[in-house]
Amino acid sequence: MNQERETKWGRREFLTAAGAAAGGLTLAGCSEKGDPYALEKSGVPGESTWSRGEEKWIATACGMCAAGCGIRVRVVEGRAVKIEGHPDCPLNRGGVGPKGQSGLQLLYHPDRIRGPLRRDGARGSGSWKRVSWDDALGEIGRALRELRSQGESRGVVVLDGEPRGMMPQLWDRFLEAYGSPNHIDHHSATDGGKVLATAYMHGVPELPAYDWENTQYVLGFGASLFESWCQSIHFMRAAVHMRRGVPGRRAKFVQVSPRFSVTAARADEWVPIEPATYGALALGLAHVLIKEDLYDEAFVRDHTFGFEPWKDEEGKAHRGFRDLVLEDYPPDKVSPITGVPVETIVRLAQEMAAHRPAISLADGGAAAATNGLGTAMAIHALNALLGNLERPGGMIVQRAAPLAPWKAVEADETARKNRQAPRIDGTGDGACPLGRGFIQGLPETVLSGNPYPVKALFLYRSNPVFSKPDGRRWAEAIQKIPLVVSFSPLPDESTFWADFILPESTYFERWEIVEPVPSVGHPVVTFRQPVVAPLYDTMAAGDALIRLANAVGSPVADAFPWESYRKALEERIKGFLGKEGSTAATKMSALIKGLQKDGGWWAPGYSFEKWETAFPTPSGKFEFYSREIAGRLAKAFPDAAALEKHLAGAGVATRGDDLCLPHWEPPRFSGSAGAYPFVLVVYRGINYAEGGVRHIPGLRELPGSGRLTWKERIELNPEDARHLGIDDGTPVRVESPAGVRVLYAQIFAGVRPGTVALPLGHGPWPPEPTLQVAGGYGLLDNLSDPLGGILALQGTRVRILKEEGV
Repeated sequence: MNQERETKWGRREFLTAAGAAAGGLTLAGCSEKGDPYALEKSGVPGESTWSRGEEKWIATACGMCAAGCGIRVRVVEGRAVKIEGHPDCPLNRGGVGPKGQSGLQLLYHPDRIRGPLRRDGARGSGSWKRVSWDDALGEIGRALRELRSQGESRGVVVLDGEPRGMMPQLWDRFLEAYGSPNHIDHHSATDGGKVLATAYMHGVPELPAYDWENTQYVLGFGASLFESWCQSIHFMRAAVHMRRGVPGRRAKFVQVSPRFSVTAARADEWVPIEPATYGALALGLAHVLIKEDLYDEAFVRDHTFGFEPWKDEEGKAHRGFRDLVLEDYPPDKVSPITGVPVETIVRLAQEMAAHRPAISLADGGAAAATNGLGTAMAIHALNALLGNLERPGGMIVQRAAPLAPWKAVEADETARKNRQAPRIDGTGDGACPLGRGFIQGLPETVLSGNPYPVKALFLYRSNPVFSKPDGRRWAEAIQKIPLVVSFSPLPDESTFWADFILPESTYFERWEIVEPVPSVGHPVVTFRQPVVAPLYDTMAAGDALIRLANAVGSPVADAFPWESYRKALEERIKGFLGKEGSTAATKMSALIKGLQKDGGWWAPGYSFEKWETAFPTPSGKFEFYSREIAGRLAKAFPDAAALEKHLAGAGVATRGDDLCLPHWEPPRFSGSAGAYPFVLVVYRGINYAEGGVRHIPGLRELPGSGRLTWKERIELNPEDARHLGIDDGTPVRVESPAGVRVLYAQIFAGVRPGTVALPLGHGPWPPEPTLQVAGGYGLLDNLSDPLGGILALQGTRVRILKEEGV
């Protein structure tokens, strides 16, 4: 094979050429010629080990979202042809959603990059050369070794779109040994507000789980439970049990949201609300619960901190949550803010109190505003008031599986020194004092060179040019970085500007231990194994990272003693064997066979009310007043004047103790109401998967995705459309302070007047190497919660104009 064959990236022509360089594989069922039902099929790797007509059902884990559902794949003569849910997996119990069913369209996608590529021309020119894995990893390793020898290892950044599991831990290990603090995830742009609320109030920096089957009442604040939520399959099954599982008992589900979504349609009641006012509603409900003595007084007294006024060690008095709620958030004040009638606020609070256990929940979108952290804390506070934390039918903490740890990294002086550098995204300093990540701040720090230059960027499951606001700025920032490496299996807008492409194998072609997004509470891992031989010259990112560490050399290589990623995973699963894990080779072999057969490991059963360990906060209790927030603010701002300057400059109205309590303040929007009369409400629809929906035909055509399946659309209220003279299905010009897009109008009565709704993840396919950002993110301005660093997806105003001549 000619490893130095030159290819040219020009939309699909690049993909065709890259495929030819990789060997020109044509897959059964994907060929434009021949009979797809013929007995003689086009060849696939590994088919020689299969007999004619031979088929197997192979257990593995889905990879289309972070839920990690167990699946079974039917493989015939080496070809994966069917996906079903694994009936034994406690997460999905044999169910599988449309995203999971679409997985084969990813495996056999005609646009997959078929081998490692090195840029051969100017950035964005589309000129590439096919190279071997050894050559690519060797060249990258030498560059990293040179940076480290110059004391510049801190300038290496990993942009990691994998929210959990072994790969984030492997990247952590690499950066710890190499010497960089810059492992940057996407939480601030997804579920960051929810995670921060549980971290600061509950002491657990993780998404919560819920005891769905025993709850009596669910109040969802914008929660897309039947759509893009990663717990959706588990929740759909639980919802049936909630409504019909126990004779004579039926739980109620109320959805609060600005848009009548699929979830709202399946709820018992939909409560429309003004965008970015969820926090005010939650505090109004809290007011009713406290004023009418409907809250769980015993739980609040025994297991919470900061409900009543209190004094610190120095005798300074602090405000309590009770006083804040009773003084500032009566229903008659909350109603004009939210658009929810006073009587509805009172009724909802009374219903929750009368139908315990009740759950108050939100997804990332509810807190995706400039007031996001206070909003997420307000919603979470309702769970404590109702006493439904760590109790049957309430919110619970996902228990971790007993995976064995890898041996600790023995970092040298270079690594330790560079790891002490401030994070490049500003997390922990004045730019983002309360956040645990601030991915949207990265372009400005890269372009400014402050606090130090970025020397290398690794894009792992990350396409920020497309999936983050201000994509043009992202593209400019990426071009400034001397070394950019992408692991994308498909072309995307960020990979266009890379120096190397190291295409990752799909989840059907690699080994993986999957730690699912929290759902059932008890320990669960699902096990991913190859169901087919790799179709192309791709590689699991874990294997590539181990080989890269060895190319960098000692001491980085010393932290990666495994010959393969599979061996690294096997070291972790020794924990399932307990004390015998390191010596029982026979039992280890049996364990692996069991994982391959069953598709995972789980330990059913949940221990409720373990109060001694339930709340790992500074007080050991659930904290209405977060002492950690108070400590972080004191660390980031040396005195009251510095904090005041930051708050005033960011337009924050909240002051004093209220910053550490659940609170609400008016959201900030980009664009004035006069120039941009509509609030843009963005959402992730039922067909949203990791990386969007545009490259998977089956997801684009789902009924829940709307009538204009192959067009980028924006939803308007009928009265607004009539006033603008816009008809259904016609093109409109959507302008925001951040950009302009021509979209197609979909008239939808489920959109509140004065707002327009836009599904994320759509856009043209194949992508193009251009600075004209595609997709809905091109309309969003880059606003954030100024303390928590939460990306304000609900923070942009737009105007709508008829598009003439289209």
